[in-house]
Amino acid sequence: MIKAPTAFGWELRSSEAFYYLALVVCILITLGILNLLRSSTGRAFIAMRDSEVSAQSMGIHLARYKTLSFSLSAAIVGLAGALYAHKLRFISPEQFGITQSIDLLLLVVVGGLGSVHGAFLGAVFLITMPQLISLAKDYLPSSIGQAAGLQSLVFGLVLMGFVLFEPMGLYGRWVKVRTYLELFPLYRKGMFKRQKSFQKSERLK
Repeated sequence: MIKAPTAFGWELRSSEAFYYLALVVCILITLGILNLLRSSTGRAFIAMRDSEVSAQSMGIHLARYKTLSFSLSAAIVGLAGALYAHKLRFISPEQFGITQSIDLLLLVVVGGLGSVHGAFLGAVFLITMPQLISLAKDYLPSSIGQAAGLQSLVFGLVLMGFVLFEPMGLYGRWVKVRTYLELFPLYRKGMFKRQKSFQKSERLK
């Protein structure tokens, strides 16, 4: 049994108090990441994300920055896990099965890889999708609506669809729509194809 979290000597027993604690932590972490991305370290992370070959040619030490990014992500995930444990007041390895791993993978891929905005969009999608599936069950045949693996099937199809047709996720789609509105009527249809072909060429190394 895990005790309720305490902040500055106050014990946060109510759900509202814990919500505000998690909200403050989320805002601070987000602001810290956004500021980090504006620094030289953040620009090195972005360069490695876009092209490791180009980043290495510019003198970026790949092993050092990969280790740093892994350490930062592990620290943030550890903090989130601590809050999750205080929220449930109980935690065990059985809670983190293959389904939980798939949900987290879906969150990252659907939201948009390598994007802070994509993490929030993926979280919103992951929260609202089960509710939409529950509402859709009333309009489906009973043989389909009452199937045990309906949600897992829908999540799998959504994941494959984004991987095949929109690898940049929801945030990538929003960037394309925003670029279209900003450049209309000068928007070119193949504007984002250069990035895709460049990424494919790196797979040949």
